[in-house]
Order: sequence, then C-alpha cells, then structure tokens
Amino acid sequence: MPSVNKEEEFIQALEKSGLNYNEALVYFSLIKLGQKGTTVYELDHHFTPFLKRTTIYSILRKLIELGCVREGEQKQGSRKVTLFIANKPEEYYDRIILEKEEELLILKSLKEKYSDYFRIIYQEGMEYYIEELDELIQPYLRPLVEKGWRITSYLIKKEVPLFEYTVYDCMLKSPNAKYLKENSFHLFLFDENIENDTNSLQFFIKGLKNKTHEIVSYFSDIKEYKLEDRKLEFFKKTYPGFNLTVKLEDLKNSKFFDEVIDGIRSYWKKGDIGEHLAPNLKDSQEQIDNHEKARFSEDSLDIWKAVIIPIQNKLFFLWAESYEILKEMVEPIFIIEKIPLN
Repeated sequence: MPSVNKEEEFIQALEKSGLNYNEALVYFSLIKLGQKGTTVYELDHHFTPFLKRTTIYSILRKLIELGCVREGEQKQGSRKVTLFIANKPEEYYDRIILEKEEELLILKSLKEKYSDYFRIIYQEGMEYYIEELDELIQPYLRPLVEKGWRITSYLIKKEVPLFEYTVYDCMLKSPNAKYLKENSFHLFLFDENIENDTNSLQFFIKGLKNKTHEIVSYFSDIKEYKLEDRKLEFFKKTYPGFNLTVKLEDLKNSKFFDEVIDGIRSYWKKGDIGEHLAPNLKDSQEQIDNHEKARFSEDSLDIWKAVIIPIQNKLFFLWAESYEILKEMVEPIFIIEKIPLN
C-alpha cells in the first residue's frame, strides 16, 4: 500500500484542524505561495477542472472568516486586482487551540452548573412548580396540583399561521391515571373571540386531529388505530372531541406502551377498565390467562380521549385516558371562566 505523500499529509493535518478537504487544499496552496499570495484567476487556472471559480470564491470567503486568509492588492497595469494571502499557519492553529480551550471551559462550567439537575431529571423525571408557569395559566392548573397532579412539561409557543395565537403547552401526570400517565393541557390564546366562529373552530379541530395522527405515527409498531369523532358532555354542556382507539394486539407487541399493558393487567382484577376487557373476579388463573389471550387478539382500547373547548378568545385542547380525568381537568376551567357547573 503506497504511503501518503508529503502534500497529502499536510492537507490532512489542516483537515484535522476543522477544515474540509477543499478548504484545506486551497489554504495549503496559498501557504506554498507565502506572502506573495495569488488571484482567483490563478487559483481557477490551477484547480481546473476540479474546482469551479464560484466554489473557489466561496472557499476563500470561508477561509477569511476562519482567519486563515486575508485580502491584499496588486497592480496589474492600470488596474488593481485582489490578492488572497495565507496567514501564518501557526497563528491559525493558535487561534483554534484558544477557541477549543474556551469551549472546554464553557463545557466544564455547564457540567458543574447542570449535572445535579440532569441527574435528578434522569432518575425522577421533569417537574415544574406552579409558580414557574405563566400567571395566565396558573389558575387552571393550581387546583390539579393541589390534588397531587404533577406538571412534567411546559412550553410557550407563538404561532402566526392563518391566525395569530399563543400556545401554552403542558403535560400533566394524574394520580388517578390507571395506565396512561401523561395528560395534555393546551391553551390557545387568540387576539379575537373565536368561540362562535364555526370556520375557525373546524380549522383548528382538523389541525389538532392531524397533529394527533402525526404523534401516533411516531409509534412505528402501532399498525392499526382509529381517531373517532365524539361529542363529550361536561356539566350539561357538549363539546367536540375524539377518541384514539388502538388494537390490543398492537399494544401487547409495542415497546412504547409497556406501561399501558401493565396497567391493564393490574386493573383487570379490579374490573376498573370496562367489563368487555376485564375477566370475572372469580375466574381461575387459567381462565384469566385465556381471557387475556382472547382480549389481546380481538379487542381494541381507547388509549385516550380528547376534547376541544372554545371560550371567547381561548381554546382549550385536553386529552387523557378517561372521561373522568378529563372532567377533573375541565372543572377548574369552568370555574375560572365563570361557566355554571349545573
């Protein structure tokens, strides 16, 4: 196997400093010319047909930004031409070393500041205090937190598609959840009243369903599911929503839903997930095992239920594993918005 020649070795040494091959090639060509430098015309002639002139210009601009190259001038007859001159390679290396040392100091500082936080999050999960949330959303979630709910994710996003609005996006954990721990609380805040704007509401309902489809698509081992439109009633008021229904066989084989399956099995004996899913409490273990085999091969499960509640310039989008948990999330909204509960 032939050894690398000297020029290739020098180009590789420049590549290891962070340049790509073409950048290292052009820089080394200028290094060989020393303080004399050269023009783009000469470089173009030298590198034809391997590099186009436009590519050489782009590389030179990058090398100037990196401090490898500087511009100069030279008279050619009655006009001046731009020269490109290599800066001393040792100065370039010194600058790279200084930058790396500064980056290392920043990384050490970040490690010192955040390692304990990350370790706790890694072991116990993320959690927000109610006081860390925007004052606008605190009243809707405070009653839940006081009942033992946890806030595990919180984002504020400003959106300007067809409508200008701000989204307060929260993920919550309910102490009453049986198998799906995460619950979603979204508040869309608009600049205008959309409660009775049918077209706008239909647009957002469709968008939220599409987003749910997108989320489910991430679970590549869920082969069959349905999003079924539903009307949900809370405190004698009806709102649009939908159910996500998944085949139990898919759940059984899904690495993403291990907790769901464990939850189903643990609650079967209590009969808390519906008669069509739970075996008889008096069944033998063999009958329970047979029941499990039959359920997982034939039945589906509503993984979560979603509801969309428009109130003046606000739109609440909530989802949870059950109607009961949704109702618990809805009640503070009605109280804050002064909507009668009877």
